[in-house]
Amino acid sequence: MADPPSTKVLLADKPGFGRTALAGLLKDTPGITLVGKLGKRDLIKPAIEETRPDVLVIDDRLLRDDRWTGGDLGVRLIVVGVDDDPGFATRARHIGAEEWVPKDQADAILPLLLMPREPVSR
Repeated sequence: MADPPSTKVLLADKPGFGRTALAGLLKDTPGITLVGKLGKRDLIKPAIEETRPDVLVIDDRLLRDDRWTGGDLGVRLIVVGVDDDPGFATRARHIGAEEWVPKDQADAILPLLLMPREPVSR
């Protein structure tokens, strides 16, 4: 019997308690496979090429400008952050994110957003 589909997630977040908590949440959620974690923006594209994730979960502090879009990476993009300001969610969607998630609500929201979907052709 084949294993059920799993969503492969790459986590990009600055080192610290927040990243540790998010990584733990992702590892412990059925249907999600954490394929890597990194803390620097310049490592994202090489990590995507190496791990081939379905979703990039990225801390909004690693987004520097509006020129970089999630669609350019060939993965679903979900942005997480600590500042509860509607402007951050607007900015995340503007650059191609499907969602902006406050870190203090990640345990309730992220598992629902990361449920396995049909494969995206690359």
